[in-house]
Amino acid sequence: MSAQTDPGYFFMPNHIILIGASERPYSLGERVLSNLLSTPFQGKITPVNPRHHTIAGLPAYTSLNKIPGNADLIIAVTLPDSYDTLFKTCRKKQLRHIILIQDWDSLPAAELHTAETAIRKHHGNGLNITACTTAGIQLPSLGLNISTQDGYAAGHTAILTGNAAVSRQIDNILNKLRQGTSRHISLHPGISPITSADWLNRFGHSLHTKTAVLHHNPEEDQRKLFSAIRQFTRHTPLILHITCRTTETDRAVLHCLARHCNFLISFNADDLEAALRAQLSDLPPLSRLDILSDTPAEWLNAHAPKTLALHFPNLPHHIRNGHLTGTPTPSICHDIASRQLARPDTQAVLTILSPSGHEDYKKTARALIRLSEQTAKPLLVSSPFSDGITHFDTPTQAIRTLSYRNTAAALKQAQLDIAPPQPCRLKTPQPQNIKKALEAADPALIAEALHLPPYRHTTHNAVQFQFGSHPLYGDILTACCNGQTTAVLPPFTTLDSRHLARFAELDGTQTLDQFLHTLTVIPEYRQHILGITLNLNGGQYSSDFILKTPETHDTPKRKNTGKAAQTLEHAAAKMQSAAAYLKHKNPTAAEFLRHTSEAAAELLGSKTETGAAVPNVLAPYPAAHLKTLSLKNNTTVTITPLLPEDAEAKQQFVRSLSPEARYTRFMTHTNELPAATLARLCNPDYHCEAAWTARDADSNIVAVVRHSRLNRNECEFGITLAEHMRGSGLAQKMMELIIQTAAQQGYRTMSADILKTNTPMIKLAEKSGFTLKESDTEKNLYRAYLNLAADKTTEKTNKNLRTDHKIT
Repeated sequence: MSAQTDPGYFFMPNHIILIGASERPYSLGERVLSNLLSTPFQGKITPVNPRHHTIAGLPAYTSLNKIPGNADLIIAVTLPDSYDTLFKTCRKKQLRHIILIQDWDSLPAAELHTAETAIRKHHGNGLNITACTTAGIQLPSLGLNISTQDGYAAGHTAILTGNAAVSRQIDNILNKLRQGTSRHISLHPGISPITSADWLNRFGHSLHTKTAVLHHNPEEDQRKLFSAIRQFTRHTPLILHITCRTTETDRAVLHCLARHCNFLISFNADDLEAALRAQLSDLPPLSRLDILSDTPAEWLNAHAPKTLALHFPNLPHHIRNGHLTGTPTPSICHDIASRQLARPDTQAVLTILSPSGHEDYKKTARALIRLSEQTAKPLLVSSPFSDGITHFDTPTQAIRTLSYRNTAAALKQAQLDIAPPQPCRLKTPQPQNIKKALEAADPALIAEALHLPPYRHTTHNAVQFQFGSHPLYGDILTACCNGQTTAVLPPFTTLDSRHLARFAELDGTQTLDQFLHTLTVIPEYRQHILGITLNLNGGQYSSDFILKTPETHDTPKRKNTGKAAQTLEHAAAKMQSAAAYLKHKNPTAAEFLRHTSEAAAELLGSKTETGAAVPNVLAPYPAAHLKTLSLKNNTTVTITPLLPEDAEAKQQFVRSLSPEARYTRFMTHTNELPAATLARLCNPDYHCEAAWTARDADSNIVAVVRHSRLNRNECEFGITLAEHMRGSGLAQKMMELIIQTAAQQGYRTMSADILKTNTPMIKLAEKSGFTLKESDTEKNLYRAYLNLAADKTTEKTNKNLRTDHKIT
């Protein structure tokens, strides 16, 4: 597999041209140039200013046209009225990469419009334009600071934000933790055509980056964004930092996406600090934490997550429920902490020192910090004098950090979960029955046609499962129980029904399995069925519906503007506050207020109605493909996308192969796929990957073909064929399908490693148009390449397969 490479123009620039460089104090051009010159950057810097021939002692040019040779980066700090000419000159001189740095929020609307128009006109076709905030770009390991902010310390955290203040905040947190930055870029979300998803893909896999912080941008394509996050977290942990207003439903959806894409979420600065501590430290996941405190500390139980049990030890004459009695001297504290760490049932110890002006207090803190550096088990220290990644200002910060560490471990484990097969007795709703029920507008008939529990309208429910549309993430299914909310997202799997059952503490999943199966056919009728609710009371399920009435269908929705919008926003905020206040005093009332306020907030936050549905944040399974193939051996196979529920069938297929066939496909001697590999292969991201199966008349898998992402331009394919299907023409048809899928997803190149002894695969690759070359890394391998961009007849897009496309 080819390694992903960093774009050299950004991560290793040799020549930077600064358009708008200046010596005028405190101007944008002066601040950026001063920072460039004050760093140990070893590359060439060329200033451009129409009025000066030298700037800061550097030879300057009056125009970009006059600069000889090429450059890796064009940095422009000039105003938008210069952009059109600048972009034309860059295209003429083949200067492809442009970074615009500007204080966008201070510009009048007319200048913003000028910038957007010029960028929209020139971006693309070989010209890459990125609009940055004044926080700009920093690469501390190269000594490169292209911004107005002070230089960041070098370290192992990549930062990608949409706000200069957020960049500064993250840098301050890292400084507090004695950590630093590997790479940083701050985009302007409303101006930059290159999004955070694009830059996350460009970051790739870097040995210098231990974790990344991504400032969430709700304005960009969410499917593309979370697909990029999922690809990134396969090699590097990531924290998604949320600074926009969120409802409980929003947070439930984000946590669902975290389960899919394996990232941590922070909603405020304290969360972010704890998440960074968890990712950058070597703390292991813990189920128990022992507390030693110089003041009573059992109040911490209220802050402990479900995954972490707090233990308050007792020791006669010294400790009572974790409280160090008497006057604990430095030596006594050191001795007690050492003995507690030596206990076989101790996983970690948190020592808490309350502020005190006594000199022994400072000595105790230093002694415990020194002990923490010498012990194998984690010794966490909470003290105002503490600094560093495992030394905390407050004990709650320590507990929050351990909670994030446990969450990270759980999310990593969730990527290995294998979906059980679909139950056999699921009923598929028939289109004619649904149409008839909708024409009658009868909820009872609709419930029957959808194979859902009987219709009943209820107002207070023990558990409620609600399917509807979110203004940002598309279709969602939420579950509310005991004042808590969780969510799952389509395309639904059997893992989702089990997650919902655990959340609601249900014994079985039969009704939920049928509900999720029914929801797979609902998209065709979403213009009529706005929402479906499954209620559970006293062990009995019932269904309820939100139907589109003729009035709402014919009458255009009015936008909430002016005073009405302000009133709605104020009311939503008031109800949220009231719900939080009543959460423990009157849960039923709190739940009602929360749902009402969220409905108001979603109405307020909706975009202008255009009639177009919001795309689902997770890519659907491809629907446009040839459903059956008639082969040369007079057999017919069924073609379907590989689903998570196919894991058991996929494993059985691998077991049925001969040892030689398994070795040529997986290049290792194995009888079956490891659980982690099986889970990964059966969960492709259909936004940028694909996998197809061919099944015989008995529904057994006889072939699997896939492609997976290597980088934004290249994908890698793999194909496995049952031995009795060789010579049937199936392999060629499957290759045609995966090549066309990859081209439609926008890849330029498809590649694969092929054993030199695998003659059938070599012939198939050559017949499919691949060029074979000697591998650069292994003598027994060929590297096969296919130029997908050469096929001008295939539409290339970053979206899924078009619904009208057919393979011929």
